[in-house]
Amino acid sequence: METIIIMAKVPVAGNVKTRLEPFLTSENCAELAECFLLDTVSKAKSLQKQLIIAYSPIEKLNELQKIVGNNQILIGQKGTNLGDKMFHAFQFAFSQNSTAVVMIGTDSPTFPSYFIERAFEHLKTADAVLGETEDGGFYLIGLRTLRKEIFENVEWSSPETFRQTFRNIRNLGLKLALLPTWFDVDFPNDLERLRKDLAENSIFAPQTFDWLKKNL
Repeated sequence: METIIIMAKVPVAGNVKTRLEPFLTSENCAELAECFLLDTVSKAKSLQKQLIIAYSPIEKLNELQKIVGNNQILIGQKGTNLGDKMFHAFQFAFSQNSTAVVMIGTDSPTFPSYFIERAFEHLKTADAVLGETEDGGFYLIGLRTLRKEIFENVEWSSPETFRQTFRNIRNLGLKLALLPTWFDVDFPNDLERLRKDLAENSIFAPQTFDWLKKNL
């Protein structure tokens, strides 16, 4: 069975997309984060795979259910850092009889769904797949073989994240495939790029496109 995991923060004002402040209010940041989440969920569901949303904070389950409903598995993120949280989410997915698991976030709402399909194709012969972001992180990681060492000694949310994760996978002797580079939306200047991209092709993130059109 093929499984998609979405790593997500529940969109609560003051807790999401804070690097977009003060260009946006904290309430606007939460609204935009909700759009990112909904577009990401829609993209994942279009591929008809088992879907898991690993969310934080765990006490906000009711708020998350109001946004995404109950047509997917919802699990609280567990661990002290992002690497731990990713490992435990993968561990849960593989415990559900998954043979290949692709994990994405919500900060790159416009990358095409066929990148996920391509990741699963790679995982038929590769042990791992990565999609790098322009800022040195990654927007996608897929695994056929789960090893905790993949997520150790990595500076998360830094320009070194992709390089160090890439190094860990290679040092384990695992076969790694790569996807095209994409961009995250973290800072105000990223919003203008996002707006222009969606003006040309809103189908990639329609909820986000509608919000931007109304608010920017």
